[in-house]
This record gives sequence, structure tokens and C-alpha cells, in this order.
Amino acid sequence: MARYDRTDLGAYSLGLLEAADAARVERHLAACPDCRQEVREFEAVRSMLDHLGRAEST
Repeated sequence: MARYDRTDLGAYSLGLLEAADAARVERHLAACPDCRQEVREFEAVRSMLDHLGRAEST
């Protein structure tokens, strides 16, 4: 697979991309296990931060 600019992976994980850009990332993710893993890692960090934010607000 050709080298992919991973700049959008974090934004994708946060749901910040426009629909066309998100679709482009999803097409890439379908064929790239390395980027899928990176997105999973972003999502794990996001989940931890969301959990911490909820715990601190109580």
C-alpha cells in the first residue's frame, strides 16, 4: 500500500471531518490495517478522556 498521510485519522476519530473527507478515510481504512489500528488507538484515548471528564464532573 502506498504511504498515506495520516493527518486526518485523529480528526476522523473525533468525528470532525466533513462527510467527503470521512468517506475518503473510510475507504483507506478498509485496505490499511496499520491505519485501522491507529484509529482504534485514537478512539481508546478518546474513550479514556471522556470517562475522566465524566468522573471529574460528578
